[in-house]
Amino acid sequence: MPLKKKASRGKFILERKAFVLAGAGLLVVLAASELFSLGWGSGTWLGRLSVKWALTIALFYLPLATLLVLLTIGLYAPGRLKRTQKRFLRIRQSLGLWRWALLAPFLIFLPWFVFYSAWGGLFIGLYFRVLLFLIVLGLVAVLLTDHTTQLIEWRSFLLAGLLLGAILVLAESFVLVTDFPFALHWSEGNRLWDYSVSFGSDRFNFAGPEPIFVWIDAGRQTLWGLPFLIPNVPIWLVRFWSALLVTVPYAFLGWAAFKPDDSKREWVAVGLWSLIFLNQGPIYTPLVLAAILVALTRRKPIWLALPLVYLAGHYAGLSRFTWRFAPAIWAVILSFGDSSLARGAIRWRDWLRAFALGLAGIWSKGLPILIGIVLGLSPFLANGNLGPVEPGGSGGSIETLQGLQAVSIHQPFLWERLFPNDIYAPGILFGLAFATVPLILLMINLIQKGHWKTVFWQQVAMVLGLGALLVVGVIASAKVGGGTDLHNMDMFLLGLVLVAAVAWEGGLVNRLNSLIRETATLRWLLAAMILIPAFLPMIEGKPLELPTPERTQFVLARIQNKVMCARQFGEVLFMDQRQLITFGLMGDLPLVDEYEKKYVMDQALSSNSAYFEKFREDLAIGRFALIVTEREALQFKEADLESIGDGLIEENNAWVTWVTTPLLDYYESVSEFKDAAVEMFMPIERDFDCP
Repeated sequence: MPLKKKASRGKFILERKAFVLAGAGLLVVLAASELFSLGWGSGTWLGRLSVKWALTIALFYLPLATLLVLLTIGLYAPGRLKRTQKRFLRIRQSLGLWRWALLAPFLIFLPWFVFYSAWGGLFIGLYFRVLLFLIVLGLVAVLLTDHTTQLIEWRSFLLAGLLLGAILVLAESFVLVTDFPFALHWSEGNRLWDYSVSFGSDRFNFAGPEPIFVWIDAGRQTLWGLPFLIPNVPIWLVRFWSALLVTVPYAFLGWAAFKPDDSKREWVAVGLWSLIFLNQGPIYTPLVLAAILVALTRRKPIWLALPLVYLAGHYAGLSRFTWRFAPAIWAVILSFGDSSLARGAIRWRDWLRAFALGLAGIWSKGLPILIGIVLGLSPFLANGNLGPVEPGGSGGSIETLQGLQAVSIHQPFLWERLFPNDIYAPGILFGLAFATVPLILLMINLIQKGHWKTVFWQQVAMVLGLGALLVVGVIASAKVGGGTDLHNMDMFLLGLVLVAAVAWEGGLVNRLNSLIRETATLRWLLAAMILIPAFLPMIEGKPLELPTPERTQFVLARIQNKVMCARQFGEVLFMDQRQLITFGLMGDLPLVDEYEKKYVMDQALSSNSAYFEKFREDLAIGRFALIVTEREALQFKEADLESIGDGLIEENNAWVTWVTTPLLDYYESVSEFKDAAVEMFMPIERDFDCP
């Protein structure tokens, strides 16, 4: 090696070591600062530290200082640690299968600490959690490595990230499995009621002339409603089923889309990666199931693929109109990708297969929209002109151009939510970049290096198909009520997983080990693809903070007493907490299916004055003897008042304008339970009272 090149390489290595040490030191300092801030003000034993906090900080600082010293020696004087390393490697090899027993507590520690221990609600600092994640990640990677001379292998490091991420994702969902009778978040209680109506309508005392009105799509209602086929199913079991639905299908998509390798170990791993990657949305399960159906068409005969894609398109279309074209787009992308893998070219038969599958995907739900658009744009075929759309109106069926236009513009767009904001800190665009750029760069790298050979029309299908899904997702995320996470990017994220499955088969599955050893770029891209979504549950994760069982029973009893009294004098409206009726906690109370909270919010965001005229009339005549809803406050938010509320300014102000204001004009609060997020109202002008 020439002297200049050797000197340049040596300088680069020194700079890299300095960068690693500086980054580790900065992270330790920031984490230590967060811990110190937590303890400061706890007492007067040492400054403003109590004895307990002083000991806690000392026990935290000393190991971190030791780690930094060891890291410095390992980077700049590795020879001094060789004897210690050899001794450790011998011990690790002697453990044999006992290593797996040692792995269990390390894998369980992070989920327990964050979601199930009291510490999880206290140690919420980002830098502290990053440091904790990296320490546990390193320990798990060391135990997973099966090498006689190396402390950590890249494969073990990546596998450690997958295992930790998968367990964290599962813990994040299953921590919500509880028998707590009240809603766990804004819409959860009424969603449980929504699900129950499909198969459990006999639970309700309802005498209306029409079926019970539920504002939810058939796809989600039937899927989440399956537990209600069980008589007297408890609330914890319904929540358990929900936790399964928002996790396990993510992994099944990976296993359906990716081709198994000979040992199936990597195949199992990509299922775990699919789980943590899609959790970044998150993504509603009906669309995931539709994607699984499309994935199952890979390398299948056309007679089997056609009904699978048709079923995927129909099922997705039942759930959301914006999903109607996604299965067709995925099917075309996969069809071209598999043709390129099999023959290195796309023949006319491949075009026919792609066309047939795409048509099957839109035949039930997407094609009527396309026909409606054509009819609306053609003056010779359309019956009448496309007129103006009234604000807040439905505009008719989405299978007409006018109806589609109405649905698209009946609520305002908040484009600022695409960028960093109070609701979703990184904003949609930056959040999406963190979630997807490592995967996209990896696939581009595989194409550029010739590891994944693609053809022109395959590339066109991928770019146009994914691009269309991306644009739709960005627009949907900017709509008022959205932008709080990446769930509206669902079709795009699922599309990336399916494209990744093709890239896996074309460029990774048979050469993964050699590429990891030889290509630094690929190693770091794989690490980013795994560690970013793996750490995501730790950013805001915390244990459930619920009232004591005694307090819960007290609040429930107070609500029951008020309801039993008020029903003697008129109707009782549960705008919120309808799951209390679902699970029989309100006896045989007659159900009022009107004015359900989620639907009311949707109408408020649409400024539907006609809807709220009736609402105000019902309030004015005192139609309801009791209204059970969330806590109300006649408080408008402003963008520059950061101390008020959670940043959902437009949503809050719409609710206050259309709901809170008329409610407080005619009703007054009679009971409020902050820890259950419940407030009850009775008419101001009433001739009865319920103690």
